[in-house]
Amino acid sequence: MNFIIIQIIGAIGYSLLALSYFQKEKIKILLMQIIAYVMFIVHYYLLDGITGSICNLIGLFALVTIYLFEKKNVKNKKILAIGMIPFIVAIALFTYRDIYSIFPIVASIIVILSFLTKHENVIRMIGIISAICWLIYAIVFKSYVAIAFEVIMIISTITALVKNKKSKNEIN
Repeated sequence: MNFIIIQIIGAIGYSLLALSYFQKEKIKILLMQIIAYVMFIVHYYLLDGITGSICNLIGLFALVTIYLFEKKNVKNKKILAIGMIPFIVAIALFTYRDIYSIFPIVASIIVILSFLTKHENVIRMIGIISAICWLIYAIVFKSYVAIAFEVIMIISTITALVKNKKSKNEIN
């Protein structure tokens, strides 16, 4: 029964994340994602995925900071991105259990680095790599909702990447 509840918590988190992209205001998107990340933290913690839980905690911190930056109209978010990487590396040192601990850390670092580019296709490729890392971690920790979500994310992001490249080639 506990395992089902843990999967439901994850499903709520992934549902909120997916639904957040349908919001019209950036502030509402961020707020829904903050709640989703809280669910991810609890989900991975209950699955004994400590590294994943802590990486999601750092992601939550980043989202809350971005949310506050948006409310105060702070423009330079790159400082936040660069400043988060040492925290993630520290997590790698403190939470390392086995080779699988590396995957959420890599995913977290590359997603933060995506804040530094404005090229949509680079962001999409980073999203694919991140999703693959989280997929491997989800398989190891038996997060079935994360497995389903990451597979959908990989397929949809690859589709968007291909579609975007085709439309750019047609324009040229």
